Amino acid sequence: MNKSWHLNRREALRGLGAIIGLPFLEAMTPLSRAAQKAAKPPVRLMWHWVGTATNMDAWFPVDAGPDYTLSRALKPLERHLQHFTAISGTRNYPELDYGGGREFGHNGALHWLTCQRTITGSGPADIKTHSSVDQIAAKHLGGDTRFPSLQLGLYKPGFHILSWSESGTPLPTIDGPSKLFQQLFAAKRPAELAAFKRNAALNQSVLDLVTESRQDLERKLGKPDKEKLDQYLTSVRELETGIARDLQWADVPPVKTSAKAPAPTADKSKEEWMPAIYKLIALAFEADLTRVVALAGDGPGGSYDFIPGVVEDWHPISHHNRNPEKLDQMAKINEWSMTQLGGFLDTLAASKDPEGRSLLDSSLILTGDSMTDGQHWGGNYPLLLSGHGGGLKQGQHLKFCENPRYDQDKWPLASVATAELHLAMLKAAGAPVETFAGYKNTLKGLA
Repeated sequence: MNKSWHLNRREALRGLGAIIGLPFLEAMTPLSRAAQKAAKPPVRLMWHWVGTATNMDAWFPVDAGPDYTLSRALKPLERHLQHFTAISGTRNYPELDYGGGREFGHNGALHWLTCQRTITGSGPADIKTHSSVDQIAAKHLGGDTRFPSLQLGLYKPGFHILSWSESGTPLPTIDGPSKLFQQLFAAKRPAELAAFKRNAALNQSVLDLVTESRQDLERKLGKPDKEKLDQYLTSVRELETGIARDLQWADVPPVKTSAKAPAPTADKSKEEWMPAIYKLIALAFEADLTRVVALAGDGPGGSYDFIPGVVEDWHPISHHNRNPEKLDQMAKINEWSMTQLGGFLDTLAASKDPEGRSLLDSSLILTGDSMTDGQHWGGNYPLLLSGHGGGLKQGQHLKFCENPRYDQDKWPLASVATAELHLAMLKAAGAPVETFAGYKNTLKGLA
């Protein structure tokens, strides 16, 4: 039977000072079957920058197309072969030749999701950029969820910054599973909630109050200072907008979950951190708390000594100088990362979103790196796109240039922009965007 009324997802029962949050109800879906059919089902988007680089010989599949042979590193994903696409032959700056340290090394994480930057100084984080793709997604797709986006992972200035606001401000991350659980499912104490409301009420728009003095100041400034002032004031406006949005959700109780909070050790153990984070992301998607996630890294510390045969920290392994023993350890690390991804895909496949679809069918997850090889080279990004959100084609290897191999003196540089992949993800999710980072075309082979 068609419904003649519709509940907002923020709806709660209120009376005599009490507030009771509602579970997800059918009345929170579109008003009629016709409306349901016309509405495009939401797509969950996730970007995971792993950050460890790869053993290139062990990661890149040799052959292309739908009947390709899985490489050693991707073998743990064999059961999900039809649910992901291996992508090789893209990078952020295909116009650049060899030797771009900021583009190819650890610093590549800074613009992995922006695909453009302007260098402003000598430091690794001295760049000017714009919204990262996850924040563009959040702007267009995050309006109906409690959290427009989640920024997760290990925040390390100069290296592990993935998410940038529209004004080019780096966004902080939630760096541990227990902190993420609290953010998603823990209610504020009454005193905390009251204090938040008081502060928000005092924080009426400062920008609106200083419009006249701002205009007077701008008339006295040169162009560079005007640009700097505008960037700063845009950051203030973004902060105010975020506070106003949090205030809208302040009285809505958090979603109830039967899941247990992660063990305290998960915040400090690399072996526990990744599975715990993946589980919480799946819970957030399942409860429709967010539809956009950016995840940096695969856990604290540099040691993978829980993997049999890995006896050194990741960083000295990555600077292998083509030593076979170190390369084998790097391959083992890559295999472990793909094993964790396989477990995450298992969880998504077994979970349902509020529309009743498998989370794997309603999501797109990009997993990869900005540093192909640990020798600070990022001329061909190792990427995997998983999930069926938006109906993109899966079960293939899209190979846009020859694979780099350790028996080569000069590795082939990719000539396709990764921005085309990000744009394809945005469009598949229904974001009303036509370009990203100056690119208008979406990556070939996904439609």
